[in-house]
Amino acid sequence: MRLQQMTEAIARRLTAAGYQPGEAATVARLLLSHQLSCPLSRLPLQHDAEIEIAAVEEKLARLEQGEPVQYLLGHTEFMGLNLLCGPEALIPRGDSEPVVEATLGLLRGRHSPRIADICTGCGAYALAVAAFLPCCRVWATDISAAALRLARCNAARLNVAPRVDFFCGDLLQPLSGLGLQFDLIISNPPYIASNDIDALSPQVQCEPRLALDGGPDGLDFYRRLANGAAELLGAEGLLIVEHGAEQQELLMRLFADQGWQLQQRIEDYGYRPRGLALRRG
Repeated sequence: MRLQQMTEAIARRLTAAGYQPGEAATVARLLLSHQLSCPLSRLPLQHDAEIEIAAVEEKLARLEQGEPVQYLLGHTEFMGLNLLCGPEALIPRGDSEPVVEATLGLLRGRHSPRIADICTGCGAYALAVAAFLPCCRVWATDISAAALRLARCNAARLNVAPRVDFFCGDLLQPLSGLGLQFDLIISNPPYIASNDIDALSPQVQCEPRLALDGGPDGLDFYRRLANGAAELLGAEGLLIVEHGAEQQELLMRLFADQGWQLQQRIEDYGYRPRGLALRRG
């Protein structure tokens, strides 16, 4: 089949397997881009390529069973950076990019800022900030040793390893004994309510539950950040958190009750609430 026919055929099978049509088309293009060893942006130039369904059948079957395409391919793009990803860690997604963009904007003009990334996973936040802000130093934590191994590999691939230190431990705890004051703490903690996880798509359920489960109401980790982050921040320090689209107002009240003041609301590319920048009052 020609490329367009193959794209449509794969998308039909994925739609039948439960993907939304738009998502099915995107995953089909990613799969074919990988198969042709062609950057996704240049895939339309391969319109005359002939591909047989047998060439992608094994991978397509795995996708139909619910395996995320990012895990199948072993990598994904975040902020224009190619990151290794796997079942050890949450998959970086484009919806998170505006949170990093806001972080970079708020740090503009600061000399040699110190940044902490809490719940770093595969390192997406920490490594994007390090890559786009060469003057900074980053300390990144995660409770999962397997996720940190992936993050260290990504740091080496992106040539930012000398400026990023990784620590294994629970939330802020690994940083509490370092005697450091940070200019900014950023975090994308688990924020799905425990009882809601089983209703998520099969692809999301393939991701580590440890990185999804935010407790009974999804807010457990934010309560801990609200209580503990201030002591690690300098006088002008900021806390930036990513959150679910329906959680912003709840979180604003939660943080206000702990003495935090709103610095900035952050929206994702679909204009949905996605993050908060906060300053200790």
